[in-house]
Amino acid sequence: MSSSSWLPVQLTSMAHNVDLLFYIMLGIITFFFVLVEVLLITFLIRYRRSAKNQVGVNVHGNNVLETVWTLIPALILVFMGAYSVRYVYEAQNPPAKPLVIEVIGHEWFWEFKYPNGLDTHNDLRIPAGQNVLFDIHSADVIHGFYIPEARIQQDALPGRITQFWVNVDAKDVGKQFQVPCDQFCGAGHPIMVGQMTVMSPDDFNTWMQTELQKQQAKS
Repeated sequence: MSSSSWLPVQLTSMAHNVDLLFYIMLGIITFFFVLVEVLLITFLIRYRRSAKNQVGVNVHGNNVLETVWTLIPALILVFMGAYSVRYVYEAQNPPAKPLVIEVIGHEWFWEFKYPNGLDTHNDLRIPAGQNVLFDIHSADVIHGFYIPEARIQQDALPGRITQFWVNVDAKDVGKQFQVPCDQFCGAGHPIMVGQMTVMSPDDFNTWMQTELQKQQAKS
């Protein structure tokens, strides 16, 4: 995946798809914005009041034009909806046998629980090249679990689990990314930022075992 000069780097294939959808929508919006502005200025000049025409032409409707400018936006919205909905389902339906990490929002930190029982705060580690599924919920109020480089966000809700999954390329091993809360959740909301580190699968397994032993030794 390539990086952009004005968007965060693309960490996953989903990020690439979301950016592509964004650019398609931006192109459509820009085209019609320019078209409307050009027509507006053209009509203002062409039909302006003049010495020969102090009143102008009164137009009382055109059924063909009204039908056309109603149908075109409707068809564009249907296209955008159909094109984007598959990405929603793709993000929320992980491939078989993913690595599951439980994500719990607290006022004001992220708690991550790993399959071996390891528990960390604001320290998220994931292995590259593996499907990682996040089971997200909250211990108190509504938070927003957001990875900007994956272009995916899910609310962390009390009493309800939401999900999305990622698969990060091996070229991103060693890189770190912020995991902010993007739902205002109280006075400590600005400081609710976790750190995600991409590791090689071997280093990830070693890290989980080592950190678990440290936690067990302290308890």
